[in-house]
Amino acid sequence: MRYLSTRGKKVDSFKEVLFSGLADDGGLFVPEEWPAINIDQIDPNISYIDLTLKIISPFIGNEIPKEDLQKIVSNAYHNSFSVNDLVSFKELNENETIVELFNGPTLAFKDFAMQLLIPIFDYFLLIENRKINLIVATSGDTGSAAINAVRNSKNINIFCLYPKDRVSEFQRRQMSTVIEDNIILCEIDGTFDDCQSIVKSILNDQNFSNKFSVSAVNSINWARIIIQSVYYFFSFLKLNRNRLDKINFAVPTGNFGDVYAGFVAFKMGLPINRLLVATNENDILHRFFNNGEYKVNNVSKTSSPSMDIQIASNFERLLFELLGRSSELTKDKMNDLDRNGVIDISKEELKIAKSIFLSGKAEMNDVNAVINQVFSESGYLIDPHTAVGLHASRQHNDNSHLNCILATASPVKFSETVEGATNKNLNLLEGYDSLFESSEKYVELSNSIDEVKEQILTKNS
Repeated sequence: MRYLSTRGKKVDSFKEVLFSGLADDGGLFVPEEWPAINIDQIDPNISYIDLTLKIISPFIGNEIPKEDLQKIVSNAYHNSFSVNDLVSFKELNENETIVELFNGPTLAFKDFAMQLLIPIFDYFLLIENRKINLIVATSGDTGSAAINAVRNSKNINIFCLYPKDRVSEFQRRQMSTVIEDNIILCEIDGTFDDCQSIVKSILNDQNFSNKFSVSAVNSINWARIIIQSVYYFFSFLKLNRNRLDKINFAVPTGNFGDVYAGFVAFKMGLPINRLLVATNENDILHRFFNNGEYKVNNVSKTSSPSMDIQIASNFERLLFELLGRSSELTKDKMNDLDRNGVIDISKEELKIAKSIFLSGKAEMNDVNAVINQVFSESGYLIDPHTAVGLHASRQHNDNSHLNCILATASPVKFSETVEGATNKNLNLLEGYDSLFESSEKYVELSNSIDEVKEQILTKNS
């Protein structure tokens, strides 16, 4: 398969896309053409592992032999999730089903990508007998999932950047209590957007990133997106009562990666009616899908911290599609964002976006109300991010399509918010004593590209 950057560069290699993360022209990689998947020809009883092979194989081609890829996927997912099919479901009513994506080792949906992505990196690194330095910005869950997957690799160092005081203590300790030498956790005095900006700046510094073999595992890495698209297909196969019907997916999102993975599934042929983009007070995406203006505001600190983002890095991929896959127009729009903090699209382009995307916004009082209502009615607990998704689902529930709400994290990770919303002491942290008793290892840095570069330099000296 051939790939192209949203800003013009073309490459013929999945491996180059994987290791580059960000294209050297500053753009994000997408496939030159979308492979077609006929959902009617897939056995609804297919295992998650076999479905993963079917969905991701067209994007990898023969760069990993089929037998090797099958072994990588099987080893990555076998015994690393707490349920056999990796995904579990909770039906709230006949029109709302929770898709539980938190059955992995770090209790968040990011495990689907990281548990497989890191072994794919390792596959190529072992063949070439070389090492790399991965860099990742996290608003909470990406970092812990990446660290968990990397900790046993002999070929990879990871530098994980998280915003000071803007992740839950559970999230921080999942990262900071990992003591392996190849894990370098950096607390940045800033927001997630600041962390993400540092990552992009280092990747764009070709001299530095090439010298130290730096790559990214944020969702700017195309491999992350294709791996996450699998659970959309899986959910459709398991939940859709009639193959002729389309369904909706409500997706809590900040960086636009998870919901964009749904868009990829849609482009490959999955019969999705609407993708419901669910945001919290940091509602740049909600405002865009309502008025066609993508305007950056200050980041608000909320009870759903993984979504406390203003600059959604994967938005550029959607913009590229809305602009007729024009790299020149996309580049111009992204330059407008850099200069003026705003992007505008035409009414016609917004109409195209709304043909598949709708959006909703939940503030913290809405989140608390949804968590409390669901628990009161069914005894079922959801985390604040899932509550944002459920709130959006209920804003767009026409009772004619099944709404699947992606539960992106376990309520355990946000126990203080969940217990506060239910007004009950639920002992959610019972069994996690060792996490809170273990010593922590991280470095405190200012909002500085040079300080992060110094960490990479020191580790590789």
